[in-house]
Amino acid sequence: IPLGQKVTASAMGSALVSQVTPRVEEFSPDLIILSAGFDAHENDPLGMGGLSAADFGSVTEVACQMAYKTCSGRILSVLEGGYGIPCCRPRNDLFLPTTSEERLLDLGEDLPSNMDDEVHYTLRQKLDKCHEEGFLECVQSHVQSFVKCNIRK
Repeated sequence: IPLGQKVTASAMGSALVSQVTPRVEEFSPDLIILSAGFDAHENDPLGMGGLSAADFGSVTEVACQMAYKTCSGRILSVLEGGYGIPCCRPRNDLFLPTTSEERLLDLGEDLPSNMDDEVHYTLRQKLDKCHEEGFLECVQSHVQSFVKCNIRK
């Protein structure tokens, strides 16, 4: 759904309510899959968006509500690749389950052992700003919204 050159919370919310939700309800899927990318964040170096971490959490909550209404709450989120280091630096404690109800999916041994991408200095500066001012908060808000949705069962 085209949302213009700069994605805003208002445009995103309006599209979810007026266009996405009715079509999802009409289609009645067995599963909803989210491709979780954060390019529309206000600090993304591409400058395409004006969304905050809280906005991404709200979008996730709406998606969870759609899933409960249309497919018994079955929803899967896949985090997109991003730009590599430094914006997407992994942190060992960020997404680990905190309760016995949450669980990790075993992705096997095919994951890279490090993320030492070579990044041009100018892009690295922009990505550092993205990392410092929002990317991790976006992902945390997204994950926390999933946790909230699962607690509501």
